[in-house]
Amino acid sequence: MVRGDTVAVVSPAFGAVGRWPHRVQRATAYLETLGLRVRLMPNADRSDGWASAPAKARAEDLHQAFADDGVQVVLAGIGGNHSNQLLPFLDYDLIRAHPKVFQGFSDITVLHWAIAKHAGLATFYGPALVPELGEFPTVLTYTDRFLRAAWFDDVPINYEPSGVWTDEFLDFDTKADLTRPRDLRESEGWIAVREGAASGPLLGGCLESISWHLKGSSSWLDPSGSIFFLETSEEAPSPAEVDSYLTDLEQLGVFDSASGLLFARPYGYDAESTDALWRLVAERTEESGIPVLANVEAGHTDPMMTLPLGVTAELDTANKALRLLEPATTSRA
Repeated sequence: MVRGDTVAVVSPAFGAVGRWPHRVQRATAYLETLGLRVRLMPNADRSDGWASAPAKARAEDLHQAFADDGVQVVLAGIGGNHSNQLLPFLDYDLIRAHPKVFQGFSDITVLHWAIAKHAGLATFYGPALVPELGEFPTVLTYTDRFLRAAWFDDVPINYEPSGVWTDEFLDFDTKADLTRPRDLRESEGWIAVREGAASGPLLGGCLESISWHLKGSSSWLDPSGSIFFLETSEEAPSPAEVDSYLTDLEQLGVFDSASGLLFARPYGYDAESTDALWRLVAERTEESGIPVLANVEAGHTDPMMTLPLGVTAELDTANKALRLLEPATTSRA
């Protein structure tokens, strides 16, 4: 990517773009500081209940964004829980013929996997327009750093833990988010749940989306040899619920097949629940013996790194190190 490129905004699930335009205004201003142009696709700012627009309209926005050779990034406004409704309508041949950055997280996991499986394209698991890039008074430094590195740099990325984090929510409806910056807490850093080293392509996403919508579907991806990563949503599923989801993945052989596991810092957890989470992650992966690095910035807490799915990475949990072995993108500069 280079300055002057265009970012097309889509709303594949929830209609956050239409519901919170003040966040869109802030995010647009941020992207423009990167030298980028922002274009809302025709249905991106709709908010028809629990989904932004009818599924066919949401799919058509994706098609138009991918087909437009003037667009270099297709960016999700937010997640939600209804990206799966787009799958019957997606033209994967069209998407394959127009490769570009596609980015989002949470429920967008469904589209990441579907595009990888049926179109063969790598995509980016990272900040969305409204929640991260609409941050007040500005995008968090760590989020900005690794988004720039993934979008613009043509060298492999060395990821590092953030010194601070937050999961504080200031109400968007009342614009409380414009009254002050969110409180940042000192980070405990990354946690080696099990020491070891691994390499492989990055694969993963939101645990609930994988368990509810991808498991057993035609968009399921073979995790063999991957560095698998998981994160939990803002619904903050309890350790007991997470245990049931991880048990499914364990019984499907995911942890036996993967070369390593990253697990994101959980949203909405207290210290006791977080400790319980790391214990059960250790238990569910004990038989496989894979290295596990936890508390990484790859989920619903902020700040958030940008991870290129399908790109080969190297993990060393003893030294708490994560780096790409190839660039996330190829610069046209």
